[in-house]
Amino acid sequence: MGRPNVGKSTLFNRLVGRRLALVDDRPGVTRDRREGRARLGDLAFTVIDTAGLEQAMPDSLTGRMQAQTEAAMANADAIFFLIDARSGPIPIDQDFANLVRKSGRPAILIANGKRASNAQS
Repeated sequence: MGRPNVGKSTLFNRLVGRRLALVDDRPGVTRDRREGRARLGDLAFTVIDTAGLEQAMPDSLTGRMQAQTEAAMANADAIFFLIDARSGPIPIDQDFANLVRKSGRPAILIANGKRASNAQS
């Protein structure tokens, strides 16, 4: 999870070993949760790609996308929390870090230093 355009879908595609999620320079391309089977070494697991988190009214499209992300967090065993290493943490990252903490799930912070479109290469 993380704010829009930090590389969540690119990481998802890398973990599942194929291009299941859309990757684009424009924020907001991912709207629904997408699941895939992933493997890291001997560890096999299900990974979920979620929409970027933005502060929004609950009844808006962005609010419904955030609700999907929060539902994925509630069902997760662990959370990958992505930030953009080029810009560093920004205030909205702190807001979403607080959501991760409140979830009570173990979290792994990932600082992505590549642009989403370049990360495919």
